[in-house]
Amino acid sequence: MIDGQNISEHEYGLVRVFVLVRPSDLARGKALAPDQIAEWIGVGALDVDHIQQMWTMDLEDIGLPEFLAAGYDVRTEDLEANRDALEATGDMHPTVYVIARSPAFLTKPAELSGEGPLHLLATLREPDTSVTFDPLPNPDGTAVLEDPPQKKVPSDAAMSGRVATVALLVMALLVVLMIWVAG
Repeated sequence: MIDGQNISEHEYGLVRVFVLVRPSDLARGKALAPDQIAEWIGVGALDVDHIQQMWTMDLEDIGLPEFLAAGYDVRTEDLEANRDALEATGDMHPTVYVIARSPAFLTKPAELSGEGPLHLLATLREPDTSVTFDPLPNPDGTAVLEDPPQKKVPSDAAMSGRVATVALLVMALLVVLMIWVAG
């Protein structure tokens, strides 16, 4: 089960759906201010690039679960587990939905407040949020890993031999060049 009320410091890949039955002072079809959303759900600043707002009238041709499946590609098992709650709000007209992805929450960690008029309806996972761990190459936790072998530094004698070889090759080239010029 996903803990949708708590936003962890390194959270990613979650989609939260909030619902607000239209208060009388909000004009139908009007968007909520990001500061107001943040205040109502009890978090700090929000990144508006990762928030989408829609009214029930925007979803007349498609239901909210189908919109989330197509638009956010949320996991089918999460969608099915929350389908009743997501479909039930469609009967309350007019309703505002606020859909927030994990990067929308700029203040982390945080805990969502259930006090305001904007309520958490569902928390769903995006498809790439699976965490897998590969087995360690050495399953023995007490084993000490060795440093990789160090490359040997050539000795002074080896370096002297290389310098002498290069010098002999240069001298041989000079001899061949002198014979060619003289001939």
